[in-house]
Amino acid sequence: MSAIQTDLLFVYGTLRRGSDHENAARLSAESEWLGTGTLTGTLYRVSWHPALVLEGEDTITGDLLRLTDPTASLPWLDAFESCGPADPPPHDYRREIAEVLTANGAVEAMVYVWNLGVEGLERMPGGDWLAIAP
Repeated sequence: MSAIQTDLLFVYGTLRRGSDHENAARLSAESEWLGTGTLTGTLYRVSWHPALVLEGEDTITGDLLRLTDPTASLPWLDAFESCGPADPPPHDYRREIAEVLTANGAVEAMVYVWNLGVEGLERMPGGDWLAIAP
């Protein structure tokens, strides 16, 4: 993956506060929760997890985090998102910088976006994975 450009990370699915996924707890221990944020895009369901594409007009809700040690956290996050060096291309996700809107204004944060096609995927209107996922 690309070099670390910020210590801010926006998560919108199974890594959010309130998720019961084991890696959500790990990420919580390795970061500071800064609050809820939103960005613009489209959310899709890929089996048990969401996929975000930055094209679209939906408001996607997630959590803004400050990673305590990005050099320690990003390798396992990249592996979890199937875009680490051991993952064969094409990768499911890619880590990008995107504008996240918060109560205190806009910030640039890393976000994992879907790197494959969306044909056949179920669009998840509403943009809040925790509110719409089973």
